[in-house]
Amino acid sequence: MICPRVCPSTTHPEILYFIVSLTTEPEMKQKAITVSVVIVVIVLAFLWLLWGPDSWKVQITGMTGDGRTVQYRIETVYADTSDTLVFRNADAGFLLPYFKFDSADLQAKASRISRNCPQTPVKVHGYGMRIQFLDMFPNATSIDAPENCSEAPGKEGESAS
Repeated sequence: MICPRVCPSTTHPEILYFIVSLTTEPEMKQKAITVSVVIVVIVLAFLWLLWGPDSWKVQITGMTGDGRTVQYRIETVYADTSDTLVFRNADAGFLLPYFKFDSADLQAKASRISRNCPQTPVKVHGYGMRIQFLDMFPNATSIDAPENCSEAPGKEGESAS
C-alpha cells in the first residue's frame, strides 16, 4: 500500500463509496442538473437587468459617423448636468427583443432634435452600458422627444404642423 494514512479507501471505505455513488445515482444527477439550470437562469436574469433595456433623460448635443466606415454615435449630456453620455446607434438586426433596422432614421431624428431643440431634454431608450476601458457604449433604439423638436422641416411657404 502506497498511502496507508492518506488514502480514503484504506481508512474509510464508506467515503469512497459515497463519492462513487454521487456520480452513479440518477437522483443526484437530476439534482445537479436542476441546480445548474437554476444558476444559469439567475445569471441570465442578472445580465438582463444589468445590460437590458433602459432609458436616459438627456440633451442631444451632436452626432458623429456615417454608418459605413465610422459607426453612428449620438453625443448627449445628462439633463441638468454636464456629464456626457455617448450612445452607439447600430442596427441590432434580429437580436431579440429589439429587431432594430433603422439606425439611419434614428440618426436623422437625433440630428433634427439637436438642431431644433438643443436645450430640450429628451428620453433616449436603449440597452447596454458604458464601459470605457472596453470601448462599449449603450445602443440607442428610440428617442422620445416633443413633437416640435423631431418634426422634419416643411416645404417653403408651408407651416409645419
